[in-house]
Amino acid sequence: MRIAAAVLLALISIPVTTTMIPATAANAATPCRAVSAKVAMTAGGAADQRVAGTLCLPRGRATSVQLLIPGGFYGQAYWQMHGDRRRPSFVETMTAAGYATLAIDRLGTGAGSYPPSARFQQDTHQIVIRQLIRQLREGRLGGPRFAKVVLVGHSLGSTLARTLAAAHPAEVDGVILTGESSVPNEAAFEQMGAGIYRAADDPRFAGRGLDDGYLTTRPGLRATWFYHRPNADPEVIAADEAAKTTDVFPPGDSYTPPSINKSIQAPVLIVNGEHDKLLAGARSSSAALRRQEAPFYGPRARLEAIVVPGTGHVLNAHRTAPHWFAQAREWVDRRVGGAAR
Repeated sequence: MRIAAAVLLALISIPVTTTMIPATAANAATPCRAVSAKVAMTAGGAADQRVAGTLCLPRGRATSVQLLIPGGFYGQAYWQMHGDRRRPSFVETMTAAGYATLAIDRLGTGAGSYPPSARFQQDTHQIVIRQLIRQLREGRLGGPRFAKVVLVGHSLGSTLARTLAAAHPAEVDGVILTGESSVPNEAAFEQMGAGIYRAADDPRFAGRGLDDGYLTTRPGLRATWFYHRPNADPEVIAADEAAKTTDVFPPGDSYTPPSINKSIQAPVLIVNGEHDKLLAGARSSSAALRRQEAPFYGPRARLEAIVVPGTGHVLNAHRTAPHWFAQAREWVDRRVGGAAR
């Protein structure tokens, strides 16, 4: 089964189960609740599907929420990963700083709905995310009405975040893009294509009735493509492999060209790993990455960029993760605000 390079640009992220890494004391203290949001797959369509997620609220009353969008083949638990098992996850870092978070499983992954793949259109994921933004602002997901929404994406999640922020700039107050840039490594995506196949051919998903549009990764793909092993815990890599799930990639180009980024009116932070095999271009320094990406953004984006040393594609799964978490927290404080005090 041939997977086109344009689709492969969407196929990355990390684990889907929250039991992968033992909970820390910070995790246990964070008030979180499961969320099941009714959504439509098309603009104006029937809300006959459900997106699963976890809403975590800080102490006090936050007016800002971060909507966390994982990459392909994985779900919400990417944002609860402990690349350094002694340190807080992304969610724990942000809730400790006073920010609410909603981490989601996109349709076709995790605990959400699994509609027939033929029902997915090229803009289905963006349409769903836009509905979630509205529900967060209206207080319909078990939390307060949030005045500010920051989109935080990884890989495909980053593509979806910037696409939505460009198309509907008034609806987004900040954007954090990780594991994605204007210069994907096309050759690497082509090579990685051999490691992606029908979910129905995988023993983990056989018998679930998933049609041929549902895909998953062959054993060993993650360790090969997603990690810089010198800075990754072997137990995290093994748990990643054991926790894979399915995904659906609608017809068309899953990678939105960077030319749309000029329409983004909210502050933007880009974070990539120094050893991300799926990205080409600038990875030598944060300044070099910013120079590469800046021509695609307007002045209102106030673009900032971070290259995380010694890190591969799945940033949250590396021992270096706490460093970029702290930098992202500081960026949100400066550029967006709305933390509980």
